[in-house]
Amino acid sequence: MRKVFLFGAVILMLSLVVGLYPSWAEKPARDGVGPMAIRIAPRFPAPEYHSPLDWWQTHHMDIVNRGDVTQRDCLYCHAPETSCNNCHRYVGVAVVGGLVDW
Repeated sequence: MRKVFLFGAVILMLSLVVGLYPSWAEKPARDGVGPMAIRIAPRFPAPEYHSPLDWWQTHHMDIVNRGDVTQRDCLYCHAPETSCNNCHRYVGVAVVGGLVDW
């Protein structure tokens, strides 16, 4: 009887793991579609220091943390809700606030 109970408990736990396993999350993409799309207004051409874009996407936090640019500098062209916070929420870092008078 005990073995039947343990077997049932194991099956229940495995079912819960499979049923509640986190689903695949769409990766944020520039000019993509849907809620995870990153949109930057076309009136703002990418500055020279944003090239190549792949390098910039992976290293921008180092540049901001080092103080080469400030968050305020970024917010001249980037709207946090459409071009910053989708990625920030995806990777689990602090979201960017709006432009404030520092």
